[in-house]
Amino acid sequence: MNEALLEQVINGLMMGSIYVLVALGMVLIYGVMHVVNFAHGVLFTMGGYLGHFFYHRLVDSYVLAILLSMLTLGLIGVLLERGVFRPLAGNLRNQVIASLGLILFLENGVVALWGANALQWKVATTERFVEIGELRFSQHHLGIILITLVLVAALGLYLKYTRFGTAIRATSQSQEAAIVVGIPVRRVQWTTFAIGSMLAGIGGALVGPLFLVFPQMGDVPLIKGLAGILLGGMGSVPGAVIGGLLLGVTESVSTLYLPTDYRDSIAFMVMVLILLVRPQGLFGQRMRGED
Repeated sequence: MNEALLEQVINGLMMGSIYVLVALGMVLIYGVMHVVNFAHGVLFTMGGYLGHFFYHRLVDSYVLAILLSMLTLGLIGVLLERGVFRPLAGNLRNQVIASLGLILFLENGVVALWGANALQWKVATTERFVEIGELRFSQHHLGIILITLVLVAALGLYLKYTRFGTAIRATSQSQEAAIVVGIPVRRVQWTTFAIGSMLAGIGGALVGPLFLVFPQMGDVPLIKGLAGILLGGMGSVPGAVIGGLLLGVTESVSTLYLPTDYRDSIAFMVMVLILLVRPQGLFGQRMRGED
């Protein structure tokens, strides 16, 4: 039982890491621009397709394919911020409508370019295994966890100790005050959108070799990423990390005791229970006037 539990915890950390990458990007964008981009899952999907394309058509290197996918998604993020979300600043209803329209546009664009059939993507790390006791895990599983930890640590250090990271934190607290002290808020906004899109892109490129690459592959990570954000606390970067990992581990461990059909239900049930006790989430701040 202990080995089975360890296996499910590691599997949960792997899936939770994917949720974390999606949630982190959404939290950063929301914190700086107060935009909930429901098209973030499609950016995750594009990360998988672009990584597949670069790997099989251009570079024949998984690492380079991931980097190229991230850079491309960063550029797409800048274009989306400037062309779609910046003109709709302050209009939440139209931002939601625009993001839903982007889902249709980008998903149909993926189908037009690569077809509706799922694509297979094999890399060497999925065929190599690491032994932990009597358990065996693919290098790719463990690599996803490690890469996510490195990215989370790097992002935390960047936000805390660099000048531009400080500008991002200041803008997320008050755009008006940031403008007064001379922070280039517009540059902060498109840079943050680029970083968030790159995180979604690397998520898709990392999970692509484990599963099939298909047009709706970003739907579940989007929903779980949003759940992780709500669980951890809206606007909280540490909350997005803990919330995403907690959801991944909870749904994975639950399969030891319940049929796999209930996995998603258990994860969301845990989220609801925690929010009933702490409505602002694990790391969220209670706003003045809330009961």
